[in-house]
Amino acid sequence: MFPPLRIIPAEADDLNRYIDLLEDVADWLTQRGIDQWRPGNFRLAADYYADSIARGEVQLALSGDALVGTLRVLLRDPIVWPEIADDDAVYVYSLAVKRECADQRLGARLLDWAGDRAAALGRRYVRLDCMAHNAFMRRYYSQAGFADRGGIEAEFPPPIGTLRLRRYEKNVAAAHSDNREDTT
Repeated sequence: MFPPLRIIPAEADDLNRYIDLLEDVADWLTQRGIDQWRPGNFRLAADYYADSIARGEVQLALSGDALVGTLRVLLRDPIVWPEIADDDAVYVYSLAVKRECADQRLGARLLDWAGDRAAALGRRYVRLDCMAHNAFMRRYYSQAGFADRGGIEAEFPPPIGTLRLRRYEKNVAAAHSDNREDTT
């Protein structure tokens, strides 16, 4: 049985531990040759993430008081999904799990939570992306039930610039059930 998980909106004083978790995962990915996040970039973008917390986008997954995972949930994504005009999805960014907890299906549980959030908002889809050449994440998202929706050259504001991404989508409207574990 998995430990109870609470998913709550981050608050301003959570910024440092949020960034610490993202940096730890960036280091782990880099050490394994997985090119997704560059170590140090989250600290450099601390003001951006503070604003994201203030907008209510950052969610923290807690087991007891311990931060074990996180994700950001956006209601629109015109950079990676510019052809989507409808408010029919939530967009997941910065999905991260504390490495010591990776064997507890936390990533899948966070994605399920995002699906529940989408359904509660009357949205049909959860959409996300990863670097196009990141075979690890592409396989992970496919195994989690996300359909590959093709690549895009996404133009982010400086200092990020152009990124070649692979996009994924999952229809959660049909699969949504009120019988999920309470993670609110």
